[in-house]
Amino acid sequence: MDKKQLINIGKIIGVFGIKGELKVYSESDFVTYRFRVGAHIILKDKNIVEEVIVSRMRLHQKNILIEINQMKDINLVQKYIGFDIYTSLDDQPPLSEDEYYIDDLIGLDAFDQNNKKIGIVHEFIEVPQGYILEIQKENKKILIPFVDEYILDVLEDKIVVKVLESC
Repeated sequence: MDKKQLINIGKIIGVFGIKGELKVYSESDFVTYRFRVGAHIILKDKNIVEEVIVSRMRLHQKNILIEINQMKDINLVQKYIGFDIYTSLDDQPPLSEDEYYIDDLIGLDAFDQNNKKIGIVHEFIEVPQGYILEIQKENKKILIPFVDEYILDVLEDKIVVKVLESC
């Protein structure tokens, strides 16, 4: 599988118990979808790439525990510690009406409430309360909370935001 078609969704950070469960640190906002039973995931280390199927998944504290390919023995799965976990870019969870993939929003033109272009969406910064939208305008960065109060509309080719002062 071509690396350009893959997205990183986590890393195997250890084993849990003796029955073959792998402890995963997730890089995904869609944990229950990405690691669902039956999901095809790709385990990758420096020289090894292996596609496996999730045969069991459960949440434990801040991590995910998965069993792969029905391997129910710690000795069969220990070799995967440290591997990165990828999935196909085509395997996207369904979104509700007001949900967006961050990658789809980066690069969009950003306009204020008066339809004046203020810059380009450059990045999303994750904070405990959610996300902050970073808009690049020439040599200046504009930060706007990604909440309904400030995000007025998200269209296919632009995003409309509420700006409190002149940018």
